[in-house]
Amino acid sequence: MYLIVGLGNPGSRYVFTPHNVGFMVCDLLSVSFNFNFSQSQKFRGYIGDFNYNAQKILVLKPSTYMNLSGISVSLVVDFYKIDVDNIIVIHDDIDMEFSKIKIKKNSSSGGHRGVQSIIESINSKEFVRIKIGVGKKGNPKEHVLSQFNKDELNIIRQAAENAKDAAISIIEDGYTVAMNKFNNTTVI
Repeated sequence: MYLIVGLGNPGSRYVFTPHNVGFMVCDLLSVSFNFNFSQSQKFRGYIGDFNYNAQKILVLKPSTYMNLSGISVSLVVDFYKIDVDNIIVIHDDIDMEFSKIKIKKNSSSGGHRGVQSIIESINSKEFVRIKIGVGKKGNPKEHVLSQFNKDELNIIRQAAENAKDAAISIIEDGYTVAMNKFNNTTVI
């Protein structure tokens, strides 16, 4: 069993913001693999699942807000006894070029509070991360919570599509193959 976690903030005001690119990827998975999300009080998030190559894949969008994402992730991990090697976390990265994709494993949070919350809650940093570059503009906190303009949104949607494909490649081909295939790809 795998767990794909897209990081973001719940609510319509955050939908098209840099901090919500993880949620965007989850929504693309939902369309591609024809499943719906259900709100779960038990897991403090929105959860769905699909089968791929005889594996059950859980997809989680925490509803705890970004900085407390680990609460939701740990509830799912503990309940389903998911191995940390089978956790894929997708999130924004302001220190990367806009639309660039990078797959990493066993690394620090890099200052990303949602990732730090997960590391602290599951007591491990061994999970795989798919980072989507959202660039830097002005105040970082304001930037990650501001709406993409139309051109940026078109580009970031394609980057989210690449991240979705990268998550499936990790499950199908393994971390190393996926990393070699997707790392440093950009839309622009």
